[in-house]
Amino acid sequence: MSSVSKKVQPSKPSKPTRRRKATENKISLPSDRAILDTLYSHYGKPQNIVKEKVKLFKEYSTPAGWKRPDWIKGEYQLGRVNVYTKADDYDKYMFGGSAVIREEGVGSWFIGVSQTHIKVWIGGNVDAILEIGV
Repeated sequence: MSSVSKKVQPSKPSKPTRRRKATENKISLPSDRAILDTLYSHYGKPQNIVKEKVKLFKEYSTPAGWKRPDWIKGEYQLGRVNVYTKADDYDKYMFGGSAVIREEGVGSWFIGVSQTHIKVWIGGNVDAILEIGV
């Protein structure tokens, strides 16, 4: 009697595996607090702050699955800073009035952030290039 040996094929994983893309070296950006402190040192800190929001326009996927790339101009990661302050009629209401964002350059800035500098645009023109931490 001859015995027939069967070759055993390796089993395939039950889940499909996804090949990961090599990540590019991302630059490390300063913290939100460092960005706000730099802006306040140049433009002054608004009174009666309710909320501070720093939004850098980084890569993301839409709900439909579209990839939106980083919004980068030169060496700067672009973003927006909004500072919400109490409105003039804030104390007239039982639960407080609505918080407002003051005009651009006072409570709102369009910015570009690098590791060491912040570039500020007001009205579409570059207003200042500020060194972080100075």
